[in-house]
Amino acid sequence: KKIVPFLKIDKGLKDPKNGVRLMKDIPDLGETLKKASEYGIFGTKMRSVIDEDNALGIDKIVDQQFEIGKIILDAGLIPIIEPEVTISISQKSKAEEMLRESLVKNLDNIDSAQKVLLKLTLPEKENFYEELVKHPNVLRVVALSGGYSLTEANKRLEENSGVIASFSRALTQSLFIHQNNDEFNLALEQSISAIATASKT
Repeated sequence: KKIVPFLKIDKGLKDPKNGVRLMKDIPDLGETLKKASEYGIFGTKMRSVIDEDNALGIDKIVDQQFEIGKIILDAGLIPIIEPEVTISISQKSKAEEMLRESLVKNLDNIDSAQKVLLKLTLPEKENFYEELVKHPNVLRVVALSGGYSLTEANKRLEENSGVIASFSRALTQSLFIHQNNDEFNLALEQSISAIATASKT
């Protein structure tokens, strides 16, 4: 069906510290990656969360993502680097500036032939991640909806050229248990169509 397979490898989040929630340790990562490669998995997904505009915490989150990302790259898989910025924090723009700086620093420190995917919260400023979209070590920048409504998420997506959607919460907001098959399929089709259109800008 031409679906590119990814494997979620993180084991959840640690308690908050320095305004962020780092990933818990990932035991037996090497064995997991070996098995994933044997099954034809393309890449991995691992999420951590930024709750404050704390430079120390944000650097720790990005450093951890890339430390594990390098292990994934060495195993022949493509990591999705996902430091999610919580959309409700008061200094979201400032946190995003710190995040972008830390991401560029880490991207510049990996082998020029290696590529990662970045999965980022939709930013406050238009085309804010343009530098990352154009970075030679970035295969693709994808946006997470992060709790924004589908309408708001698509609006923000359209403002960021070269970024495509990787929505889950916004994608499923119109799906309900009481819907019959036709209603469910129509709602899903309408959401996917709207997201695809916003991704083309």
